[in-house]
Amino acid sequence: MFQITKLGDFVFIIDHFKSYPLKTQKYADFLLFKKAFDIIIDKKHLTLEGLHELISIRASLNKGLADRLKMAFPKIKPVVRPEIPIFSFSLLQATNLSNINHWMAGFVSGEGCFFIHTSKSKTHKLGISVALNFFVVQNIRDSYLLASFAKIFGCGSFNIVEKSGIINFSVRNISDITDKIIPFFEEYNIQGVKAKDFNDFKEASVLMKSKLHLTKEGLDKILLIKSRMNFNRG
Repeated sequence: MFQITKLGDFVFIIDHFKSYPLKTQKYADFLLFKKAFDIIIDKKHLTLEGLHELISIRASLNKGLADRLKMAFPKIKPVVRPEIPIFSFSLLQATNLSNINHWMAGFVSGEGCFFIHTSKSKTHKLGISVALNFFVVQNIRDSYLLASFAKIFGCGSFNIVEKSGIINFSVRNISDITDKIIPFFEEYNIQGVKAKDFNDFKEASVLMKSKLHLTKEGLDKILLIKSRMNFNRG
């Protein structure tokens, strides 16, 4: 976890995201955060009116007020969240394709997952089926964003789970993974420890593309790769 708690340091964070605006609906959270920061800087939170305004902002931030705050301030009404224009990938792609591709690599570094799915199967000779899955999950409020990923990558599908309030963009087709997803992130690199997951994912894709996962030796290699990925990585 990286976090900032010193009030004076928030100036640098706010200046940064003013210069480089967020492209998801989280930008509304940033604008509310900045508004709360201004209240505290002006010491208005030391008045009852300012405190209530601050809590009203908090009620609209992220997941809203915690139960204890709702009980302590039952009459607080959340402020209206700022309306954020829908970010247009097509417009940015037309003007600066490189920028959006680098942005995508950064976004996936934080929010994406490279996954090897294995399951028992009676129809497979070795008793185990193997599939690769690249996916990104977001809050449903950014459904338009993930829906546009298929245009950027030229493949994939998205699914909305309204009960959970999430949307999932996923690529499972092995040809799409080897011909589109992997070449994309070879050119626009994944950052951090997830780069190791990507490299393992790529290694598994080579085995699957060559049908080696249908042999015991190849399957054992894939299971070994899977065992060190994602949450299993030490």
